[in-house]
Amino acid sequence: MKSKLTTMLLIIILIIGVGLIFVNPIQNKLIALNSQALLQEEIIVADTVKEASFDFNEVQSINFADVLEAQLSKKQFAVIGAIAIPSVDLELPIGKGVSEAVILYGAGTMKPDQQLGQGNYALASHYIEGKDILFGPLYNVELGDAILISDASHLYEYTITVKEVILDSDVQVIYDVPGQTLLTLITCAEQGTKRLLVQGELAKITEI
Repeated sequence: MKSKLTTMLLIIILIIGVGLIFVNPIQNKLIALNSQALLQEEIIVADTVKEASFDFNEVQSINFADVLEAQLSKKQFAVIGAIAIPSVDLELPIGKGVSEAVILYGAGTMKPDQQLGQGNYALASHYIEGKDILFGPLYNVELGDAILISDASHLYEYTITVKEVILDSDVQVIYDVPGQTLLTLITCAEQGTKRLLVQGELAKITEI
């Protein structure tokens, strides 16, 4: 009897161990697939989205439970645009706000009334260490790279001018700067204790 219990316990431990090995790949695959699926959605005007959260400090590290929960609430992600950085193969949908339902599958706007091509347009998303999903590719960008942002009517091209790790308290980086038209991208750095900042200046606007 004792031998059978030991065997069953070993089998359970083995199953749990195998499950843990595959959780992260499954999680990352779900994120990537849903990001790509949302890119096919029709872009809507940002002002039509009424409900949104803008507190990036409430964002927690990704876990599998969050991914599954977001999978059930994907309809909360209203696509208001798309971001692409060709040099690092980054392409994501943009949603309004930085709720988990938004930044688990794309980039979220950090201020309620920001507008593309005006002031400082700020976006945030998750970073999964060593993975080229969400804002992970930002770690590979270089100064001078182009960032392309589209909404329902225009394509905005920004040129990267800043890439640096900042304190999580440096919230002023998303504020408007008089005389400058900026794009600011924010993601986690150093296990969430700091932030990676990538910033670009508007180069041109093209009507779609």
